[in-house]
Amino acid sequence: MLVHPKNVLIAADWLKRIVLTTALLLVTAAPALAAAVGMVTDLTGKVWLVDGAIRQPLAILAYLEPAAVIDVEKGGSVSITFYSPSEEQVFSGPAKFKIEKQGITRISGAAPAVQRLGALAADAATKEINQGGRRTQAAVRMRSMALGTSIVGLSPDKTAVRSTAPRFSWTAVSDAGKYLLTLTTLEGIPVLEEAVAGTELRLPADKALTPGREYTWRVEAARVDGAKIVGKGRFSVLDANAEARLAAESPQSGAPFAQRVRHAITLEAAGLAEEARDLWRELARERPGELAVLNRAQQ
Repeated sequence: MLVHPKNVLIAADWLKRIVLTTALLLVTAAPALAAAVGMVTDLTGKVWLVDGAIRQPLAILAYLEPAAVIDVEKGGSVSITFYSPSEEQVFSGPAKFKIEKQGITRISGAAPAVQRLGALAADAATKEINQGGRRTQAAVRMRSMALGTSIVGLSPDKTAVRSTAPRFSWTAVSDAGKYLLTLTTLEGIPVLEEAVAGTELRLPADKALTPGREYTWRVEAARVDGAKIVGKGRFSVLDANAEARLAAESPQSGAPFAQRVRHAITLEAAGLAEEARDLWRELARERPGELAVLNRAQQ
């Protein structure tokens, strides 16, 4: 039987997607680690997790338990964030060391470079590492389109924001003319009602929101056939103290990869889900082979 080349390409493409999805699910649905004390936040070269004669390649965002032995080959390096004490240790190869409940035991090689973490990063790292790998969300989510009875792609939604005048956006609805955006406090107090020609609106400065408060918003589209389609979102504005602490620990331009990984985790811990996802996407573009990073970018 002859098979058309186009069909072969389609089948190959689907096989690639299935393999990638399966790999990501294995990364994110791994059994919970009972007593993780550290997490890999960066690595270069060849770095191995050693268990007797078994050597497994280490990956960024891997959780490390006591008694784990790490072998860094010459030319390689690994950055590990510990929560007790709250610090980052960077090992350059060749080096071999054992993870302990309170740090490491060096087996061979030079001592690591040690850096203490800021308070927010330390708290976020503690929360993250204590989860011990219990992130089980599906790595690849099917993104809905704005078809049918609901507008999707709303931003901000299910997140905190820093700005008191955020930008609202959503996915376009086919055959829609204008959209009506309505913004209220969580208690139902009206803040804004405005017709919008496109699919985004920056909140006017004179309608600035209150830090620390929660808001709901909806956008309604009227299609030419008379059908009305609605989308609803909910978000909060970060309080001033939290914003100040976060700004003080934000990485500078060109910051090391490991520092930006910790900052993405800190953003998640602060409730800034959308901002964290943007940073994970940036990190995933830099390290496209790191499946756990890609997974966080897609959540």
